[in-house]
Amino acid sequence: MEKEKKHEIAKNVGKRILSLRKSQNLSREKFAEICEVSSQNIYYMEKGEFLPGCITLINISNHFATTPSELLMDSLDINADILNESTKKEFAQLSTSQKKYIQELVKTAIHLFLSS
Repeated sequence: MEKEKKHEIAKNVGKRILSLRKSQNLSREKFAEICEVSSQNIYYMEKGEFLPGCITLINISNHFATTPSELLMDSLDINADILNESTKKEFAQLSTSQKKYIQELVKTAIHLFLSS
């Protein structure tokens, strides 16, 4: 069951990454350079055979001005749009150091999620 879930997540994330890359007319090689991975890694991610690691997921999110939760939203049990809207206002009120702390917590949570 767990293996099936990982495969489903990899497929969903791969489709979203491919769509975003194509929306900016980026070659696989250029996108790999941006993400600091090989073009072969991008190929396997987009096919859903490989899940990006935490740093790669963050690099992709930063490049496309999106969030890791948006890349993962087809695999999450919550509606990412509701989550994003409900937290944007509160997040904007935080200090820079508080925002950095939250970002580190999210990175850790994503890493734990992807490695389980």
